Amino acid sequence: MNLPFRILATFLCFLLGFIFPFSFALAALIAWSIYEDITDPSSKEPPRPSKLETLTTDDEDWHRYFQHACESPAEVAFLDAMVAAFNLTPEKGRLRGSGLTLQMQVPVMNYRLDFLIDDGLIVEVDGAKWHSSPEAIERDAERDKALAAKGYEILRIPAKVTLYKPEAAIKQVRQARSNWLAGKAQARASRAQGSDGMIADHKQLTHVPKFGISGLVASVENGLDSFTASMNNISTELRQFNERAEKWAEEDRKRVANKAEDRRRRLKDELDADPEARKIYDQLMLKMEGRKKEREQKRNSR
Repeated sequence: MNLPFRILATFLCFLLGFIFPFSFALAALIAWSIYEDITDPSSKEPPRPSKLETLTTDDEDWHRYFQHACESPAEVAFLDAMVAAFNLTPEKGRLRGSGLTLQMQVPVMNYRLDFLIDDGLIVEVDGAKWHSSPEAIERDAERDKALAAKGYEILRIPAKVTLYKPEAAIKQVRQARSNWLAGKAQARASRAQGSDGMIADHKQLTHVPKFGISGLVASVENGLDSFTASMNNISTELRQFNERAEKWAEEDRKRVANKAEDRRRRLKDELDADPEARKIYDQLMLKMEGRKKEREQKRNSR
């Protein structure tokens, strides 16, 4: 019996109860069945997945749907730059590529994060209108402190950087991510040293009276060897991170250079096809060159 029908039956039985008192009991029984169905978690339908969670590379407009999830043009610019730099594609509501995971509008504690990289690096795109006042600066500082206490790393990028210098924003992300990963690696090595080396050394030192001076020397040497091995592991991981960062930076430079060369080529073709536009362009370039020389002369005369 569906829910609307049972509600109607309960009401009718209640009214009939004034004529036939046993109908009150029937109304109560039906009402109790309605209450059990409403409060039983198994009777509730599971939440439907959001549109982003269902997107795949087979959807031609997947990029547009992720753009719609952004809350400002600056966030859209950052998203586009990340997709291009890391070849990101959709996967279960996230974007993945080049060993990186990107999420958008992620709820954490009482906050909503603009972007979350690898479940640990937060990227906030700050517009001057909402983040430049003293109150906003204090509020952002409290927010960052609370999130940092939970183990998150926070990177704040001004909106004008994502809008007008997206390659600089990507460079900041790469650097912050490299530092964050290096910090995680160092923390793991320190924990391993603390659990395997220092605890073992402590156990050995507690038995110094039994083994004498030779046992003490062996314990110290073992501790030094363990510490040296841990530091070597840290150095290796840091070197690998730096090599990857340099490779990413070089790829960004090549990508930017190729785009700049492509824009120059298209501009040249357009000017060659339109003599009037070529004339106007040449005049503008002459004016700009003249102003540049004037500024240089002023600087030299000071």
